[in-house]
Amino acid sequence: MHLVSRAVWSLAGSLAYLGPVVNAAGVLEIDVVFPRNNETYAPTDQFPIVFALQNAELAKHLKPSIHSFVRNGSNLEAAFGHAHADLTYANYSSEPYFVYRYVNIDTEGPHELFSTASWQSCDESGDQVGILGNNTNFSVDFTINRGGQEVDLVAATANDKTCSAEDGVAINVTDQTREVPASGDRPAGTCAVLASSFPTPTANPCRVKIDTAVAASMSASLHAALCKGSNPPADCSKENAVQQLAVAGVASFAAAFGAIGFLLA
Repeated sequence: MHLVSRAVWSLAGSLAYLGPVVNAAGVLEIDVVFPRNNETYAPTDQFPIVFALQNAELAKHLKPSIHSFVRNGSNLEAAFGHAHADLTYANYSSEPYFVYRYVNIDTEGPHELFSTASWQSCDESGDQVGILGNNTNFSVDFTINRGGQEVDLVAATANDKTCSAEDGVAINVTDQTREVPASGDRPAGTCAVLASSFPTPTANPCRVKIDTAVAASMSASLHAALCKGSNPPADCSKENAVQQLAVAGVASFAAAFGAIGFLLA
């Protein structure tokens, strides 16, 4: 289930003009790909959380971001695995563009992935152009049980019956942008003009498929991150062991300033 909300950030005293066009007009989608609603999975310390941007090139002027966390317990009152992915400077050369991470989920019972997708667009409702803040909330309910299915991203995304339009949001992007000068503490930038046509396009997360090559790439990225961590797996190479010592030193230094992040949450 998702809900859309918007907030207008006024740019007082600024003028805007028609800027360079976006490469193409079309519908950008931000989707929850995994986990799937109402599915039961086996506990694992490497549970993937996967989002996808379809027609991702259209996102380059929308400054998208995704915040997510997991809740569990009888009333879903315990939250963990918070993460924020700022995609403002992402390289959208791959299609679809996947955003993923891993969390340790070893407690049985009901769980919920709660996530918020945010993006900016031009607000032309007043005399002066402003920036419109948009966000959509997603909620995916799933269960962890020792008799549940093992995580298989390829099989999960091959099954169209386990996803719905509620797991994504569709954003109708035009081929126009506006260049907005700096105002106050807000730097100058470019905003995309969204189409105001109705009806609103419907998301289709079921189009997103994770094939064996993508799944292998995700696993390799996870393994590389683990090998650079403080407790690397036994199958890490000697080069990784040297890197791990270097990273540990950097982490000790950076931790004092809160300036380091990890793939695992």
